[in-house]
Amino acid sequence: MAVLVGLVPSTAKANEWHAAVGGGGNFNFSPEAVGRGWVLFDSVGTGVVGNGDLHLYWNTDKIHVGIERLSFAKDKLAFFAFAEGEIVLAQLLRDYFKQGLKISEFGFNASYVLLSAKLQWYPGKHQTLEILLPVRYWWFFDTGDTAGYQLPSNTWAFEPRIGYVYWNIDAASEEWEAHRFYPRIKGVALGINGGLDIRSSSGAWGIADGRNDPGNVIYVVRQWLRAGWQFVPLTRLQIDEWGSYGWGEDDITRNRIGGTSPYVVPIPGLPWSGLVSERLVSAQLGFHIKAKESSPHEFGVLVGGGAFNDVKRDGALGTYGGTGGVALFTDLRFGEADRYQLHIHVSYGLPTVWLLDSPYLAGLLTFGARIF
Repeated sequence: MAVLVGLVPSTAKANEWHAAVGGGGNFNFSPEAVGRGWVLFDSVGTGVVGNGDLHLYWNTDKIHVGIERLSFAKDKLAFFAFAEGEIVLAQLLRDYFKQGLKISEFGFNASYVLLSAKLQWYPGKHQTLEILLPVRYWWFFDTGDTAGYQLPSNTWAFEPRIGYVYWNIDAASEEWEAHRFYPRIKGVALGINGGLDIRSSSGAWGIADGRNDPGNVIYVVRQWLRAGWQFVPLTRLQIDEWGSYGWGEDDITRNRIGGTSPYVVPIPGLPWSGLVSERLVSAQLGFHIKAKESSPHEFGVLVGGGAFNDVKRDGALGTYGGTGGVALFTDLRFGEADRYQLHIHVSYGLPTVWLLDSPYLAGLLTFGARIF
């Protein structure tokens, strides 16, 4: 979501501040009671740094401070720079799931600090090319329950990326405010980026099954698509799709899959971060309905699924398995200009041969509000 927010042009007046708060939780009730939640504060000062914005963001264990959209070259180029840190819960490495069930003694704590610069070029209508140059330092420590699991070495990582985005979304910029965890899409947006991670330290870690044995250089290509269509006044279809292929990755860098929080590749019913994979194709289709045309509220059904490598998390990186799920949802908005948003999911993971102890039942609740 942060990638998408960074691409939406601001319509606020210069030297104007906006802020939002929000939070939520994604919890499984079956086959075991597990889950995670989050709280956030987001504030953007438009035009307070030259002609650019100052972005201040806190989300649970993450702090982000950035300068965004410093425009030049007749608004054809924009510069971004930010600092970020996350403590203990980075990449949810504390939660280790294998075939859908949690193994507490394989979880560990992960933290990082990061500095990054980004340059965007707007060569034509709806199009963006960008270069990112992040430098990150990772460090790891056990939880007190960690046992029989070799932790990765602390390391520096240089993570350059180059990307392309096509953005043709018919929605106000307010739709991408931080408290709107599930934007309503009309139009099409897609992106692809690739690059590498160069680490100062590498080597096998984990349980010596070959799954986590990265080299000093890791290669990644990631792709996403979001699209929505309003076919009739009361009905809207929305599709979200993700693709990824990595070489030499480990569980630090792989995609987080499972649950329906806004920070994962969603699979309804599965635990949040129940799958960790670098090679995947996945999609979610949403059928959104309003009770009447003037209503700000939507409800409907989500169906998601995909194919992922090493679904049993045993080091067989060349093997693939599928999974999917279905969720019922309500997306409620209240107040002037839809200032408040309440989102509820009830989801079910479809049975598949590699998941243990079905059924997989989960719920999600989020609330967000624009402060000013």
